[in-house]
Amino acid sequence: MEPKNTEYTATATLSLPASPAWYGTIRNLITHLCRNCGVDDRSAGSISLAIDEAVSNIHRHGYHGSHDEMIEIKITGYRATSSSPWKICICIEDLADQIELTKIKSREIDDIRPGGLGVHLIQSIMDTATWSHRDEGGMRLIMEKHGDNSHNSTDVKIERNLH
Repeated sequence: MEPKNTEYTATATLSLPASPAWYGTIRNLITHLCRNCGVDDRSAGSISLAIDEAVSNIHRHGYHGSHDEMIEIKITGYRATSSSPWKICICIEDLADQIELTKIKSREIDDIRPGGLGVHLIQSIMDTATWSHRDEGGMRLIMEKHGDNSHNSTDVKIERNLH
């Protein structure tokens, strides 16, 4: 997809339960917002995975599996132009118990077992991921992913030699 010459920003804000029942809705919104900002399908899927991991961690660890507690997600997408790359910014806030920021880390990659890699995935996928305490209680995660403005799609045209 070639970059457009006009700036375009899309913002979506969701307030919803931190329940796995909503994860598909969140992934679909992220994927569509990313695509509309010129993000290729692979990157859109990766960004969606990072948000899925973040929300899963809030549900599992912050809210101890409760389906009734709320989260707020604000997603802002900036479409690539001929002079600037695409950028996706996500802010996820909860009202869970605050934890020491130094405790937010991935387990050792060599420790092979189920679970425990959500923070690693988030940090590997996103360009920045910053956790902080909210003044009113709860936690905040701000993530950003930047693209480039030269070629924003992994969609490949396949040319076949029909000789």
